[in-house]
Amino acid sequence: MVRYWKWLIGDKDHFALEGRIFNATCVALIICVLLYTPISYFLLTMELFLILVGMAFLVGVLYYLSRFKGHSRVSATLFQIVLNIALVVNYYYNAGINGPNHIIFLVAFFISAATAPIKQYYIWLPLNIVLLSGIMMAEYTNPNFIELTYRDTTSRFVDVFFSYLGIVIFIFIVTMFVRRSYNRQREELIAKSIALEEANNTKNKLLSILGHDLKEPLASLQGYLELLADFELEEREQKEMNAQLLSMTRNTSFMLSNILAWTRAQEQRLSADLQILGVKEVLTHVVELARSISLKKDISLGVDLPRHIHVKADAQMLALVIRNLLMNAIKFTRKGGHVWITAITEADKCIIVVKDDGIGIPDAMQTKIFRVESGSRRGTDSEKGTGLGLMLCQEFAEKMGGQLNFTSRADKGTTFSLTLPTAQVPAFSYRKDSGVNNEALELYH
Repeated sequence: MVRYWKWLIGDKDHFALEGRIFNATCVALIICVLLYTPISYFLLTMELFLILVGMAFLVGVLYYLSRFKGHSRVSATLFQIVLNIALVVNYYYNAGINGPNHIIFLVAFFISAATAPIKQYYIWLPLNIVLLSGIMMAEYTNPNFIELTYRDTTSRFVDVFFSYLGIVIFIFIVTMFVRRSYNRQREELIAKSIALEEANNTKNKLLSILGHDLKEPLASLQGYLELLADFELEEREQKEMNAQLLSMTRNTSFMLSNILAWTRAQEQRLSADLQILGVKEVLTHVVELARSISLKKDISLGVDLPRHIHVKADAQMLALVIRNLLMNAIKFTRKGGHVWITAITEADKCIIVVKDDGIGIPDAMQTKIFRVESGSRRGTDSEKGTGLGLMLCQEFAEKMGGQLNFTSRADKGTTFSLTLPTAQVPAFSYRKDSGVNNEALELYH
């Protein structure tokens, strides 16, 4: 019922709150009018019965224009015209002041306040008062102007009671919808406000990191260039300084790539392009980059990525996640240590594990390791970072429909596990003379 009701009033992604309130009002009004129609047929006049049927039909047409054609504002304006005409006609054929018409005018005022465009309030709300006052004055000055249409006292009491009952049901439905919509919208605004505050805090932190961490490599590069301009350095000194500058620029480039990727994700322009990928094929260049860095730090890198394992993932996101995990493992592992990357399958899942025997993650940091508030630690060789990498890894893992978990013990090492859906590559056959590149084909076996 809840799902059907939401479909009737329209999705909040396609309809503004005012449009959904109008749709809900139309549905509630049609329900109440149709429930009241049998009473008017058996106890009251045929004219009133036809008025109610016509009213339900016209409201249904306006609802259709709003809900399915997207003309909510036009429908709301036409609805006010139809409503006021129906009020006058109903007053005339429903016994005037002797019927429940003053209550109906009151609920019509409520409907106008709920559905009319705010800029039109000065038209429809005063019009309701003017119409009721005018028609009551006409009846007062000319008592024979409106006939008493009730067959007997019983029919009058039944009409008044069921009119009241229908109005109560109508007001309850509309009011509950408005309250729930308001509360839901308020909760969404609160959540967005909190997210905006967190994003602003993160932005400030990143600007601080950028200002601090870009200053050092730029200053070093400037100092090196000044030395080259003023002095002639020995070959050994030049090699040492080149190595230091290369390490600084590599770390800075890695930091900037993480920040740019995170910024794009926050702007919601980055979505996962899920494809069937070979794990070994996608991660080969990432592993080679990590190996070159680990060799300079005298860290062994063990790799076990079976060629037959395939996953459904985004190639760029997968590479970025594993690159961050490997760089962190190398960063927090001492010289002479070990880092491993393996991939295994369990049921319909692939688990890519990055493990190290480094210094581990302190217990105090583990609860907030995927948030920028966790801060950044220097590596075992004083390597710097932004504290943004793991947060980015978790976000990209979720975008790919996966999950990122970890276990860590101080001075014992850390293990990160990226779980992704596996994918089946269709088997196919080929002839040696078919012209298919055997080297490329080998990737699928």
